[in-house]
Amino acid sequence: MRLSKLVKIVDELNLDAVLITYEWNVFYYVSVPRPGGSFILYEKGGTPKILTPALDFWRLTDEVGESIEVIPYTTYELPGFPKLVKGKLSDWIIKYLSDSRYGRVGLDLSHSTPLAREVSERLRNHALVEDISSQISMQRSIKEPEEIELINQALRISESSFNKLLNEGVRELSEKEVAAKLDSYMRLSGADGVAFETIVASGPNSAYPHAYPTNKKVSRDDVVVFDFGARFMNYCSDTTRTLVPGANEEAKKALEAVGDALNVATDTIREGVKSSEPDSAAREVLRRHGLENYFIHSLGHGVGLEIHERPRLAQGIEDTLVEGMVVTVEPGIYIHNRFGIRLENLVVVRKSKAEVLNRLPLIISV
Repeated sequence: MRLSKLVKIVDELNLDAVLITYEWNVFYYVSVPRPGGSFILYEKGGTPKILTPALDFWRLTDEVGESIEVIPYTTYELPGFPKLVKGKLSDWIIKYLSDSRYGRVGLDLSHSTPLAREVSERLRNHALVEDISSQISMQRSIKEPEEIELINQALRISESSFNKLLNEGVRELSEKEVAAKLDSYMRLSGADGVAFETIVASGPNSAYPHAYPTNKKVSRDDVVVFDFGARFMNYCSDTTRTLVPGANEEAKKALEAVGDALNVATDTIREGVKSSEPDSAAREVLRRHGLENYFIHSLGHGVGLEIHERPRLAQGIEDTLVEGMVVTVEPGIYIHNRFGIRLENLVVVRKSKAEVLNRLPLIISV
């Protein structure tokens, strides 16, 4: 559990209480699997509370132990539940906080869950409501060693599954079939599931950055982009590789340029660097190859409990990279109606240089 980090936010902002409603923020602080519908209520100096649907009461009670008070809620009468909150949960929260005469209450409003919106709007008549989303996202962006290890395990699962897929071959299968095989290999290798919808994009479809698998058959002459990741113990991985047939000299040169851009950008990543700098470095490499106009998205993003987290590696973003952040580095070029190339690694920000987690080679011979 990381409740001490939530206490730190309360102390730093001089808050009387906080209500955490976003599912992945709840998981981050209390490590309860499948926390959907459960919310954290913490009052300064008090015992943390989890408000949970009655049907999850016993499971959460068993999982969190005695350090957290679990309070069940329901809209109807249920005998045998201690401290049952009956009726509309938002009504109970508003009354509880206003009766407590709290002057400053923090909410994680960036994801704007229905409960957070309603509590925020109604509570403003009784207290100063402060959005603590930025503080939470910053805490989540700096991974503890245990979190990095789980991301690493998710990555090992996804890469070994990808190697198995390549060994069996993908030509003459549909993009949907290839994606389904890769997804199944990740699950059979121990993944909780996929971290996001697997992309298999061949031929002209590879020129769509957010392609999705279709019934198109993967031919021997196709450039093929694979963007895939596993989820393990709730943590994600994210990798992209592009297969280029040997006869396509233009695509081979583009693949090498994108690989150079990835390596140069990775070399700029270390603690203290602005998050826009790696993006600029990648664009400069592609500019020298005459490909900068085809790089149409940002360079990367944080990865953790969610596939897109803070920080973003992008133009105009001036966050400072901190040791322990895990980010993607994924330059790409996309030439409409012809082909696209994207390569992506997961790296950990360290004090003097980036630690690359991937073991797959960038350029894969086919």
